[in-house]
Amino acid sequence: MNEIPRSPRFNAERSAAIEALLASVVRDGTPENRHFQNTKSKRILLSGVAVALVATGAAAVMQLPVTDKSSVLCFARAELHGNQFPGTTVVLGEGARPGEPAPRNPIPIGDALAVCSDMWAQHVLDANTPNGSAGGPGRHDPTFSHPVPNPLTVCVLNDGRAAVIPGDEKVCGSLGLALKTDTAP
Repeated sequence: MNEIPRSPRFNAERSAAIEALLASVVRDGTPENRHFQNTKSKRILLSGVAVALVATGAAAVMQLPVTDKSSVLCFARAELHGNQFPGTTVVLGEGARPGEPAPRNPIPIGDALAVCSDMWAQHVLDANTPNGSAGGPGRHDPTFSHPVPNPLTVCVLNDGRAAVIPGDEKVCGSLGLALKTDTAP
């Protein structure tokens, strides 16, 4: 373990010099007081500007459009571990059947929120299972009457695909993802 070096002890001369400096900073009209007042105002102003820039900059950086509409990730709950997530990936394609490979030219998915809402309504997703999938025979709900979480939020992955996650708009940032915007850059 590293030891923290001890600071030199105060002696009477050093204590008197510090006391005199503090007294001149507090006394109106002294150069030390004017310097302190000027730098204090500048620090407050710069802090306010920095906070405003960070707030607006973070909002701009953390909002992106979906640029890859070939598939959508439907999350069963707000968890992301590398590329692993509880839920399913939806790809639309002509002639695609369960168990067959995804089509080479998938149909673009324009409304990620609607697709994942349908997955919830059909009970394809289950937040209480480890992999987020309801799975098993008889679990699918063809009547689309299974409850859908509210709210669901559309986030954007680093590769530009949409990820629909249960939770409000803060869920995207909590997973390191951007919130979807409706406009292209």
